Amino acid sequence: MKLIALFSLFFFISISCFSQKQVLDSLYKDLAAQKTDTGRVSILYDLSYSYHKSKPDSALILAQQAYKLAKKSKFLKGESWALNGLANAFHSLHNYPRAIEYFIEELKIHEKRGKPKNMANTYISMALVYSSEEEYSKALAYAFKAEDIAKKNRFADLILYSKLNIGDIYEKSNQLSPAMLYTHSAYELSLLQKNDLITGTSLNNLGNIYFKRKDYANALNYYKKSVPILENVSDLNTLAECNLGLARVYKAQGKQDSAIYFAKNVYDLAIKNEFFARAVDAGTFLSKLYKEDNKIDSAFAYQELTVNLSDSIDSKERAKEVQSITIAEEFRQKEIEEAKIKEAEDRKQKLQLLAIGIFIPILFFVSIFLSRRKVPKRVIEFSGVVSLLMLFEYLTLFIHPFVAEKSHHSPIIEIIVFVIIASLLTPTHHRVEHWLINKLTKIREQHLLNRQALLKKDVDDIPGSEIENG
Repeated sequence: MKLIALFSLFFFISISCFSQKQVLDSLYKDLAAQKTDTGRVSILYDLSYSYHKSKPDSALILAQQAYKLAKKSKFLKGESWALNGLANAFHSLHNYPRAIEYFIEELKIHEKRGKPKNMANTYISMALVYSSEEEYSKALAYAFKAEDIAKKNRFADLILYSKLNIGDIYEKSNQLSPAMLYTHSAYELSLLQKNDLITGTSLNNLGNIYFKRKDYANALNYYKKSVPILENVSDLNTLAECNLGLARVYKAQGKQDSAIYFAKNVYDLAIKNEFFARAVDAGTFLSKLYKEDNKIDSAFAYQELTVNLSDSIDSKERAKEVQSITIAEEFRQKEIEEAKIKEAEDRKQKLQLLAIGIFIPILFFVSIFLSRRKVPKRVIEFSGVVSLLMLFEYLTLFIHPFVAEKSHHSPIIEIIVFVIIASLLTPTHHRVEHWLINKLTKIREQHLLNRQALLKKDVDDIPGSEIENG
């Protein structure tokens, strides 16, 4: 049974290689012409998504490029796109733990940005990954989270998708009563929303549920209703599943010829569109049918085809596993390298802040020192003003990272916060400046008075005869 993810609803496998190439060529041209970082991140994500099923290794590289660029330009929305691309690629490579890891990182960004719809989409994606792992309890937990968000915020489309997925997960875990409830609810909602793709899929899923219940009459009815709708929306993968369901129903009813007819249709459709797992299912089914009819040659022919296909799929899966491990290690090394670079930059920045923090008190002491020397009053005032300006600018510089993090790097929020801070600091700055200059001036004046008093005392201490002789 097919699970529907929001991000893949309008990506049909029926698109030809030629049209796919046209789309990719167009995206690469747009990427070359794009000047802004945000625009490049968006196109890199689109390219990554286009590759994530056919060439997941390329999808990973493109998503990583998007992530680096988004990080560099502090484009938080772009970071979430890139993380989604990384997660989808690892899902295609069957590296489910890494897929979940990146979906969680994506989810954190959506939570920071306060985007409930994006959060629900990510929960659905995580449910798909856990369903692929056959961890149905976890898959249901995340699908229910998506449904809760969709209901609270009245996201009609997400309510539909979450219900369909919940029903599908229940069916895969053989919990047929709740599967029936949710899938039928999804079917009714799809009619209200006029979503033919979901209508066709939910009818197929209902056929699967009734088949498991051995209610072959209802299963046949739902499969037949599903076929024309799936053909109309060109969802060939689900169509292949539906036709195989029809073949199984006819076999259960003892209609061997009809079963063979539909199973052959599935096999041909699957081979033509490279749905190799579907082709293996159909080939295995046909081999058993022919064997039961004592058509040994046909049974052997399909068995041989199925074995070859299975070997090919196994080889591809093993290659994917090796590829996934290799890419994951490359990513780990790159992450370590990037972490070291970031750590070095942070250390450098902290040292600079520390140096400035040490320099400011020294500057104040220099101002006090100058006030005790025969230096023009303007120089002392200038030194005091510079000391204060550096102190207040240092405070602004020190709190900027905190403000930027809490405002999620929103320029509008940052400006408002710093205007408020400035409105509080400016009067304080003027008062402190006035106090400091007065203090330094008084120190200077007191020092001058002390010097004059000492000079006068020295003169008074000289004997009169010595003055006369001098």
